[in-house]
Amino acid sequence: MKITTRQKEFLHTLIDLYQEKSSPIHYSEVAKKMGVSKWTAYDMLQLLRKENLLEVEYLIPESENCKWGKLGRSTITFFPTKKGYTVSILPQRKLSTKATELNKLKTDIIQKFERIKGKFNLKELFKEALQTKSPLIFCACVLLILILLIKKITEGIAEIKLLSQVIPADATSTYIELALIVFVGMCFGVLTKYINKIPNYITSPNDNLDEYADYIQTYNQYVSQMDKEEQKSLLDFLKETFDEINIKNKE
Repeated sequence: MKITTRQKEFLHTLIDLYQEKSSPIHYSEVAKKMGVSKWTAYDMLQLLRKENLLEVEYLIPESENCKWGKLGRSTITFFPTKKGYTVSILPQRKLSTKATELNKLKTDIIQKFERIKGKFNLKELFKEALQTKSPLIFCACVLLILILLIKKITEGIAEIKLLSQVIPADATSTYIELALIVFVGMCFGVLTKYINKIPNYITSPNDNLDEYADYIQTYNQYVSQMDKEEQKSLLDFLKETFDEINIKNKE
């Protein structure tokens, strides 16, 4: 395709920043480097996105006070597509994919749970998940933590099988977003059922789940803001996690 010289300048700037930071770029950074208003940069990057030269990713905003329930909407950032690199005639730098991040995340969290012999701090696990700054990674953390917590507290697989029935068999289902939100709601329902056993595993000043509700609220918020591709990636992650759990249960 043919783009204007001005559009190519914005594309080059975005790619330069992206390769320098190895992470998606906020439009204000492009504006600052090019000496234009942030709204001019935003409009131009959205135009490049419509031409499939850029893609967007929503990042969790910083919060010094860690008031999870008041995080607000996630921040839009941009990164170049393969087509964007081709048009810009700049070499593409190979960066880690989301799939790689999700697999590493799964390994790390499972290892943490396997090392836990006594009580653990659930709130700290959620806070650590939120520090990833990526809504997709955060939501995957929440799903994995809840699944492993339920498996540990219930000491059985009946509840895990019940939860797995919420997951759509068809990955292209239009109900992916609803299923992801309902799934977490059911997880909280299972934990409520076993509320009396929770103090045996979790260090908490309270004997209820209210203090964790903000994390679930944040999860629901970010799932609703994801595009269909990200929601599908999250659903695939959930399916793979259940498959691995079922294989271990049969061993």
